[in-house]
Parts: sequence; structure tokens; C-alpha cells
Amino acid sequence: MLPGKRSETEGMPGVAEKPQYIVTVTAADRVGIIQNVTGSLRESGGNILELSQTVMRGFFTIILAVEFDQPRETTALEKEIAEKGKRFQLEANVLDVSAAASAAKPEPEGERYILTVLGKDQPGNIHGISGCLANLGVNILDLHARVDGDRFSLIMEAFLPADLQPATVRTELERFGKTVGLEVYVQHENIFRATSEPHQVRVSPVRV
Repeated sequence: MLPGKRSETEGMPGVAEKPQYIVTVTAADRVGIIQNVTGSLRESGGNILELSQTVMRGFFTIILAVEFDQPRETTALEKEIAEKGKRFQLEANVLDVSAAASAAKPEPEGERYILTVLGKDQPGNIHGISGCLANLGVNILDLHARVDGDRFSLIMEAFLPADLQPATVRTELERFGKTVGLEVYVQHENIFRATSEPHQVRVSPVRV
């Protein structure tokens, strides 16, 4: 199933949802790890619902949402992944989503926004930014930050509660940014995707 897609039976009364697990795998980066991990999960009967992967400072990390037809013992699944990826020296961790979800609070209504922060690098940038958002009740869904020389850049996907105005978020972040030399941009998810994602381009024939 593709990331972000819901199954046709999900949420339907009388239809039991399949058990789901969050799988995290870390190792020194080498060619072939994704193929190994996804193949291992397939052989174990898992269906990957969502995946995120990155390489940082030479270390590979992947996190997957996986569903199975039958419940799996998390420790046993970790051992299967590590054993099948023995040549990569994988470190695997498996979390039972149903067990964690039972203690989670229902997600409030709201919308997703893309926040971009640019400026001078210095200790405390991410701590200050995340602190501003936490005080406003903003949930950070995805975040990527990078330092290039003395330049700091951060882009995140954040969930804003329905009663919180984007202008309020921007004002609070700008207030923090002024003290440390950071510029802040807040865009609705739909606007960001419309202006950032690649689109088909029609090329007309050249007239001679």
C-alpha cells in the first residue's frame, strides 16, 4: 500500500484492523540495506504502509510502518530482521502500534503547515524553535535541519490546532528569530506542495 493511503476496510464497522508495527533500523551506510530490510519484512509476511529513510554522518536510518495478517512478537521480529541483515550489522527496534495507540490521545482537529527557518547557525536554534511551537500546542510531524558552514536551515511539517492562527505561529517564531538572526516562513501544506512539487511540462515543437 502506498504511503498516506487508507485501506478500503479501514475504519469500517465489523472489520478488524490488521496489527501494525513501527520498525526502525540503523546501521553504517552501505549499498543494499533498503532492499535487505524490505525483503526481510516481505518474507515475514509484512506489508509496508509508510517509509522514511535518511543517511546522517555516514549512518543509515530507516523507519517503516508495517502491517501483518497476524500479531507478531516484537522481539522475535527484531531478531528476524537482524539475522537476515547480518552482513550489514543491522540494529532493529520494533514497536507495537496498537499497544502504543491505546495510551495515545485522539488527534485534535487542525491542519498541516510547512515551516521553513533560515539564518545563522548557533547552538540552541532547534531548541528555541521547538520550544516556541510546543508552547503554542503545535505538533511537529516531520523535521529536517542542516548546517552548511555558518548557515542554518530547517524545514518541518507541523500540525496546527484548529483554533491557532498561522499568523500567531509566524509572529512567535519571528520574535525568537530576531534575537538570533533567523528568517521564518509559514505555508499551508497545499500551497507548499502546489509551488514546490514537480509538475508535468508540455513542450511545444520548435518552429524553424
